[in-house]
Amino acid sequence: MRRLIARAAPGGPRPEPRESCELCAAPLDAPHRHLLDLAARELRCACRPCSVLFAEPREAPSAGEGGGGRYRLVPDRRWLLDGFVLDDAMWAELGIPVRMAFLFHDAAAGRTALFYPSPGGPVESPLEPSLWRRLEEANPVLRRLTPDVEALLVNRTGAAAEHWIVPVDDCYRLVGLLRTHWKGLAGGPRVWDAVSGFFTELRQGSATVTPAGQPTHIRGGTR
Repeated sequence: MRRLIARAAPGGPRPEPRESCELCAAPLDAPHRHLLDLAARELRCACRPCSVLFAEPREAPSAGEGGGGRYRLVPDRRWLLDGFVLDDAMWAELGIPVRMAFLFHDAAAGRTALFYPSPGGPVESPLEPSLWRRLEEANPVLRRLTPDVEALLVNRTGAAAEHWIVPVDDCYRLVGLLRTHWKGLAGGPRVWDAVSGFFTELRQGSATVTPAGQPTHIRGGTR
């Protein structure tokens, strides 16, 4: 998390000692993959060989699969969900004070967790299970989220109404942008320029699929 925030700091990435894989200590190239340490709920940087060792099927693996159940490889697929069903009334039911949110399955807790980014870091907010069930019924693609490591990311800032399935480390990178660029009470223009750039980059690197999970066209993203 600290590394993701540092990369989002004003002025771009700062010179720092070369990173090493947190499992085998091999030098890392950029970009590299992450593993989620399920016990500590922390992201670990991983080299390519270690990433391959902990690779799992994307479609709803069980909490005990792979790496003895301790590590889960963060996927690299990014889907822009075209025609996603989440109207203003349903959004209001989430009861959060900002216009961005991310939701993922917490396998250990047996529930879907709702977070929103803030200048102080990610903030968890209660989520009614019935609301998530309604979202899944309207958008079957949500049943394909990989527990713990993939999230539904919602952007409703300004006139936007965008929804993605993304690796969970993308969500924490967005949190890092807010933490490092936020100024004053409203954030200031720099933070919103950074957020806009984040979502522009995400659009360019995402495949577009329907709420049922059917591809429409590819924008350079993975499927």
